[in-house]
Amino acid sequence: MPCVTEPTPWTPTSRRTLGKAAVAATVAVGAVGAAVRLSQDDDPKLRPGGALALSADDGSDVAALETGLRLQERSSGVLQSEALPTSTYSMAAVTWARPEDRPEVLVRAHRSDGWSDWTRLPVVEDRPDDDPAVRTGTAAWWFGPSDAVQVRLARGPAPKGMRLVLLHPASRPDDDLSPRTAARRSTGTPKAPRPDIRTRKQWGADESWRDGSPRTNRTIEQVHVHHTVSGNTYARKETAALIRGMYRYHTKSLGWSDIGYNFLVDRFGRIWEGRAGGIAQPVRGAHTLGFNDTSMGVSVIGNFEQAAPTEAIIDALGALAAWKLDAYDRRPRGKTTVESTGSDKYAAGRMATLRVIDGHRDTNDTACPGSKLYARLDDVRDRAHRVIKASRAGRPVDEPEEPEAVGVVEPARVGGVAKPGKGLKVVKGRYDPDGARSSYQWLRDGDPIAGETAWRYRLGQADLGRRIAVQVTTRSGSRTPALEVTPARRVTSPVVLEINARRTRGRVRAKIRLRSPEGIDREPTGAVTVSIGNRTEQVRVRDLGKPVWFGRGRKLAKSATRLVVRYEGDAAFRPAERTLDLPPTQR
Repeated sequence: MPCVTEPTPWTPTSRRTLGKAAVAATVAVGAVGAAVRLSQDDDPKLRPGGALALSADDGSDVAALETGLRLQERSSGVLQSEALPTSTYSMAAVTWARPEDRPEVLVRAHRSDGWSDWTRLPVVEDRPDDDPAVRTGTAAWWFGPSDAVQVRLARGPAPKGMRLVLLHPASRPDDDLSPRTAARRSTGTPKAPRPDIRTRKQWGADESWRDGSPRTNRTIEQVHVHHTVSGNTYARKETAALIRGMYRYHTKSLGWSDIGYNFLVDRFGRIWEGRAGGIAQPVRGAHTLGFNDTSMGVSVIGNFEQAAPTEAIIDALGALAAWKLDAYDRRPRGKTTVESTGSDKYAAGRMATLRVIDGHRDTNDTACPGSKLYARLDDVRDRAHRVIKASRAGRPVDEPEEPEAVGVVEPARVGGVAKPGKGLKVVKGRYDPDGARSSYQWLRDGDPIAGETAWRYRLGQADLGRRIAVQVTTRSGSRTPALEVTPARRVTSPVVLEINARRTRGRVRAKIRLRSPEGIDREPTGAVTVSIGNRTEQVRVRDLGKPVWFGRGRKLAKSATRLVVRYEGDAAFRPAERTLDLPPTQR
């Protein structure tokens, strides 16, 4: 029996009715073939019928679709939708009702060059302190313009009220031309200057989406650093549209009163105003559960488990933290003791001694802001300290110019068959400016493979069952390099599945052999399912030396003539299936 999440009616939260979620995507998985089955996922066919159409509310240029999903169980607890054609979208997320549910959600997008690899969407760990009515969901991942989507849950059951969210924030002519707020120096006692900040008006916030009046804190004791885990391949000119999409997702899909973060920093080192209320005010955000009432939250747009932050990002974080902290005489390299209002790491009322500039993981059970950004927080603290020290000495602070960066027009990807003895290759992306040169470092389970820096990589025995990706660094003169990490691909091998069966007087004796192909020195593990008629046996691979019997007690029906053997696969070997038709009687 398939495990199904039915489309459910949407009800308003305490904030607002969340969008026009009227379409339900009906999904079914195709029939399994009788021959040996290596994979059904390499080139899925799009579901017939009309495409799911995104639409914009109230004249907005952020088109969106929120719809229920129907998923069918495949194997080993995996739930998956069909490939769903859509109108153009560029961001995708999945939401559900209960925060205690923690599904492992994977999504892939169909673009002009075909299907992307499966991308695991991290759960949004940020949440308002005191609003149980909001929804929970994944990060809204930036795929770029796409025209079909497919969703998978790596393990079930599906959470209650699960919905697919697709967003397409249209670009605007002035998205990359908006003037910035000028850096300001306060009068009186010298304080750290305000860095260049692009305001909500400049990135195009629709103020009708937010709900209620901004709340302010009495002080700022900390700066909490986050990452949006929304992908690293956006171009400079796409940043404003990406923020509009994120704002729409936070308010309309998750039910928050506004975008959660006080500020955002893009991968080019530009600072953007987040939550409304005034950039100079101690506005209370919704970014660090249990600690929002004494802090400011800034999130770097991207995934910094995958990519390392640029120096432009570190400089921007340091300048912003210096300005906000110096206004309250905080020490960027120091510690402070604050009272938690309740998080999954610090119970309500507990006093916590934390760094003044810390990462989200210091206050909540999360990997945010990513290991590569977290490792650079000392540099952020040092940068903020130097800015404050220079300001108090009355010396001008030489803020670095906003560097030109290599733009990713089309991200690099990996082609080839992920099988030992075969080769993977980098399909180079397109970059701005033309002529930018890329270098490569192949990764095995996230770690560099020594000496493998060419555009090709031949897979060997050591890669079997492991995840292979490549880090692409693209440079052009003095510009900030573009850093990309392609989605990892698991290296697997087919198996050899052999059946020898005999039917005699209502009984069947089957001898099954499962082995790796020639050249592979590792053997498959797991279990094999053997079926005939309405009888099924599951046999561990290590026990296949013994024959499998059917009908020893209760004879098989004469109509039970098709023997089906399925191997579900393991981390290193792909699933396989064989079918053998037996005559009704064989003496």
